[in-house]
Amino acid sequence: MMEMNKFMIESATRESLSENEFLISLENILKSIEDKLQKFVKSAPKLLTDPELESGLRTIEIEGEKIHDFLHSVVQSYLNSRKDEREPGLQYKYEQMEEQLHIQATELEKAIEETQTLKIQILNQSNFCASLGAVLGNLAWRASRFPEIVDIWVSGLQNKVREFLSIVSGSFVAFISTYETSIPPTNNVEYQFVLGLLGIVTNISSTPKGREFLITSQNGRDLVEKIIKFMPNFLSIASGTHSLMRLMLMILYNVSMNNTGLSCLFEFRVAGVLNRCLEEDTLSEELQLLCLRILQSITYDLKDPKYIEDLTTSISIRNIKNIVVNGQNETCSIAKEVIKQLQESLRFKVIQ
Repeated sequence: MMEMNKFMIESATRESLSENEFLISLENILKSIEDKLQKFVKSAPKLLTDPELESGLRTIEIEGEKIHDFLHSVVQSYLNSRKDEREPGLQYKYEQMEEQLHIQATELEKAIEETQTLKIQILNQSNFCASLGAVLGNLAWRASRFPEIVDIWVSGLQNKVREFLSIVSGSFVAFISTYETSIPPTNNVEYQFVLGLLGIVTNISSTPKGREFLITSQNGRDLVEKIIKFMPNFLSIASGTHSLMRLMLMILYNVSMNNTGLSCLFEFRVAGVLNRCLEEDTLSEELQLLCLRILQSITYDLKDPKYIEDLTTSISIRNIKNIVVNGQNETCSIAKEVIKQLQESLRFKVIQ
């Protein structure tokens, strides 16, 4: 737009420019404005979710004001300077163009107002859905604490559970993408919504039938992979992640007790993520203990050379030894067990 304005000013002040050329340049520019306005109106629904929408709308308004000022100043000056030379009707053509620009500016203003209204409606609808989801999610979370309920779900409602796991996966990724630098307060409805969803998955994975279904379902595997993939994102956020990470780690621990699940955890390189968690000085004692419990589970009676190689290259035994020195009783005990099992696996690797 700025380049277009520059071109217009240069064209209007060029002495050799004929009136026809000048009119053609104005018509071309107005046509360009019209085309861009139509594209904007068509793309408005997509723009509603764009975080840059506000600045984009303001830019459009500013550029519109520049064009309006241009027509009133540069063009009028041009017309006045060539009062004695211009063809009859040139002023009329100019007024027609100005009227056309006014119509387009009115349409743009209307489109912006409609976009703002739609945005508010979508935000209100989103807040309502998040609030409803948070309430229902927490109710289902409480219900899923009973193993018999989980067994009924995975036995008789498999398609619904698969759909649910897909919803959890999508909501989890969307939540991380939205709050990648700062997690909202725990009483935030979106936080409660995602917390409830992960809580349900935690309870599903706590029963043998539930974790078998979780890890043999493609949607369930995808969710577990995303949990492992995005867990480091939570480490870079100062606060507000404890409750979410606690559930994520509990899901991984439950999955590790299933043979298929154990293979998936190695496939998704869980050891490297756990090691990164344990390297964080700000990690709470509870989360540190959960990380160690997962390591304790995946290193138990480990004899597969491929998995042993993965562990020995991903896990820092020095970090775990530091936990033995500085950790509390239970944490220290689990850390010792992890070291012992890693050393036993190494000896098995040498024998192989």
